[in-house]
Amino acid sequence: MAYETFRVEITRDETRDHGPVTIEITAYLDRVPETGDYTRNMLTRAPRGVWNSRLLFAGDFDDFGAALAAITAQFPDAARIGCYEYTIDDEFARPVAPLVRTGDNWQPAGDAA
Repeated sequence: MAYETFRVEITRDETRDHGPVTIEITAYLDRVPETGDYTRNMLTRAPRGVWNSRLLFAGDFDDFGAALAAITAQFPDAARIGCYEYTIDDEFARPVAPLVRTGDNWQPAGDAA
């Protein structure tokens, strides 16, 4: 049986007081994330002391659709999500096509019409 975890991390540009946010999803495929510090199946505010407020929200999800729904609920104006895959065979997470919003849907950047 395959194991999947979709980790969502939302960070902010530390160089500005109200900098833009960056949203990323990493798909952990057949491997467990190195840390289990994040909430399961929901986004929560990250502790301020650890990341010096760069990491705003984080969460681990069992379902990709639930991860996208949580992002959309928290940041309804988000237009782009950076995506990565991290398999048991990889030393580091590999970037894959980012997702862009088209209407109410998310699509890989190369597929947006």
